[in-house]
Amino acid sequence: MAGRSEAQHQPVSITVFIDDAQEPLATYKPPAVVTLDTTQLDDGEHMLRIHAVDAVGHVGVRSVPFIVSNGPGITVNGLRPGSRVRGTLEINVNAFGSEEPFDPVRAESEGPIPVWTWVFFAIVALWATWYGLEYFATPEAFANTPTYAANPALAKANAPATNAPPATTAPVAPGAPGAKNVAAFDYSSLGAQTYAANCQSCHGATGSGIPGTFPPLAADPIVNGADGDAHVKIVLKGLSGKTIAGTHYSAQMPAFSQLTDAQIAAVIDHERTSWGNHGPLVTPDTVKKDR
Repeated sequence: MAGRSEAQHQPVSITVFIDDAQEPLATYKPPAVVTLDTTQLDDGEHMLRIHAVDAVGHVGVRSVPFIVSNGPGITVNGLRPGSRVRGTLEINVNAFGSEEPFDPVRAESEGPIPVWTWVFFAIVALWATWYGLEYFATPEAFANTPTYAANPALAKANAPATNAPPATTAPVAPGAPGAKNVAAFDYSSLGAQTYAANCQSCHGATGSGIPGTFPPLAADPIVNGADGDAHVKIVLKGLSGKTIAGTHYSAQMPAFSQLTDAQIAAVIDHERTSWGNHGPLVTPDTVKKDR
């Protein structure tokens, strides 16, 4: 009985109608392939109605709306559907053959921006971001840290001017540190300025450094050493992977060879006379010799 009941509900015919027509387009035994010649229909909206009948007369119905567009496409510019207008209008109307690669519906509507346009904008934005990071000068506090100093473009953009007027010279006061070694070189103003612009971001305003990353300059044996050449060569050539007083410092100190001889001598003398240090002073001639 169960098998007989299932057989009764199996569809035995499919009838196809177009729109509200009472006469069917065709009747098939399922499954079927329906051939629809849209050239026999007017352009515009239509409805495909399908009736399926089983062995006991139950009817299933499904409707599929579709749009026929065999005729010329028409564009209208100057009048939108539902527009409220007054006075005289100037409306541009045109028509295109259906065989042309043209979508009149899209031409008349405010379609979305094409994907290629978004891709182009994204490429331009990425390029602008890269250019800004690569060539725009960074703040002085970061310009010469190991992260930024490795970038040649940034190093060039942030390099101190080499045509600055030479520092004024004045005799070192008798009895001052390094008085026997230096005849006349006023490092105080230029040294503090150069240190703030190039060294302070890593070694700190008080020369205390950053534990485990950048060594302190206060009480440093090189800074207080009698051999000023060692101090000069570190500033000129940079340093990395140094163990100082039992602590290993892995961060890289970049070379500052782009500074003038006077700037390097001044910043070294600033370090050698600050934070309790008492190392002998050096002169621009010392830097010139070691360069």
